[in-house]
Amino acid sequence: MMVRVFRVAVCGIHSIGALAFISIVSGCVSDSANVRNEITNQPPPLTTEQVALFERRTTREEELLSSEMTAEAAAEIALLHHPAVERALETLGMSGFDRLELAHVINPNFNGGRPPATIDTRIERSLSVNVMTWVIIPALAISGTLEERAARVQAADEIGALLFAARHAWVNAVATRQSQRYFEDVVVATEVGREIMESMLQVGNSSELEMLRAQALYADAVTNLTTMQLAATLARERLVQTLGLWGETAEQVQLPDRLPDLPLAPIPADGLEVRAVAQRFDVHVGRLEGLAGEAGVKARADIRTAWLAYRGAYDLARHSQNAIVPLAERVLEERLKLYNGMLIGVLDLVVDATERINAVTVSLDAQRDFWLAEVDLQRAMSGVGVSALTFQAGAQGGYAPGAAYHVH
Repeated sequence: MMVRVFRVAVCGIHSIGALAFISIVSGCVSDSANVRNEITNQPPPLTTEQVALFERRTTREEELLSSEMTAEAAAEIALLHHPAVERALETLGMSGFDRLELAHVINPNFNGGRPPATIDTRIERSLSVNVMTWVIIPALAISGTLEERAARVQAADEIGALLFAARHAWVNAVATRQSQRYFEDVVVATEVGREIMESMLQVGNSSELEMLRAQALYADAVTNLTTMQLAATLARERLVQTLGLWGETAEQVQLPDRLPDLPLAPIPADGLEVRAVAQRFDVHVGRLEGLAGEAGVKARADIRTAWLAYRGAYDLARHSQNAIVPLAERVLEERLKLYNGMLIGVLDLVVDATERINAVTVSLDAQRDFWLAEVDLQRAMSGVGVSALTFQAGAQGGYAPGAAYHVH
């Protein structure tokens, strides 16, 4: 009887009927169970549905990690695994929502369950499109205070921006891995060249200068390899951090040896601005706040800037691939013919080998810059990760590099 009186006092009830007493005591038992969980730092047990959701998500993550990771796989893993996503979903009133549904299904309440008519699959990625159809509706709901609405917009923006951050990190990780593997081959080749020159010097078939140049080329190659090994390690760490992975799961990440080939042709600028104004998230936010014109102007400028960078990066990458590297290879081949005819010395071959290495390095950097520029253009078309969110509450929208998505 004392226990019952205590529970009633906790509930703040002083005079109740028998039926109400039973109801409140029952409710207080549940409350006290939650209090015990909080005191012991034990989370409440998962429901059967929550367990099923978690198992499906884990199965999909294992499937994605079982093969070489693509840029889209990286984005999906970030969506499925990163703890920041759950916090953002809670802000949107979507706590515990099935993230696989976010990734693979169009929201049936958005445009009749169909993707926007303006979508072009050459630049927009279905994963980002699907996710935004789910988060945009609660983000733009007019209910709640100004601060609550701003928080929902911020949360939706962070989820969308995380997908592009993952793609960006993937490009950097694969590009540095590709450069590392190239310089591994360079080191092997220059080491052989150095040993040959040292042997030739001993029998009087080369000069001290030629031997020193061969040694310098090998030393430069080792320096470049060491630099790229560090860069590749750091880029991989940034990738797994952006994905929200750690421990043994992070070790499962398999990266391809090289970036994809350049597309046969770049995406044209025709219609990009119109499509962006029709679909960008920040433009929708601007319309909600009565600032559609300002948001539209910013969107058009963002798209133009992103496309110009994209097109310039494509032209440079294509030029280095089709002109600079083949030219350096031709020069080296011709020099080798002259060397075989004893018309030039080994020193000339060493110089030409250095020029070829530089040409390939420039080409690899240009290829990386193109794929980064394409991700930036994709991001510009979606309108997330920008500072154009217009709430007057002072909320800063957008993805903050190095902050919002790091696991500590």
